[in-house]
Amino acid sequence: MKTSNIIFFETKFPSANMILIKDQLPILIDTGFGSDTKETERLMNEAGVSPEELHLIVNTHYHSDHVGGNFHLQKNKSVKIAAHKWDADLINGCDPEACSADWLDQPVEPYRVDKKLKDNDEINTGSRTLKVLHTPRFQFCSMK
Repeated sequence: MKTSNIIFFETKFPSANMILIKDQLPILIDTGFGSDTKETERLMNEAGVSPEELHLIVNTHYHSDHVGGNFHLQKNKSVKIAAHKWDADLINGCDPEACSADWLDQPVEPYRVDKKLKDNDEINTGSRTLKVLHTPRFQFCSMK
């Protein structure tokens, strides 16, 4: 029986859910609150991907419930982070709204976006290619 290499991590509200693409180049979509980093790492390990093996983190937008774990994973594991180019410019330029975006007392520690994404870009995971869709209705720079 073949198991899926797309793993959905359902987290407790208000932290965002995450998706792990378990492939030759593992990708984590969103990282939840920074205070949930240990739980995120536990979920990844249970799925068979250590945080050190992560190839890329893709953020759908810069709200703290989606990017809070970026700092910890990037600092300790040297993983690259990708986000929409508009978010990336705000984050890398330390725009106060993007860099201090905290919600429910969940601040975002500083991190850098290494890869700027735009509509129709492609992300290779090894055996599949993900297509970036810019969906700015929820938050100006949102992606799916």
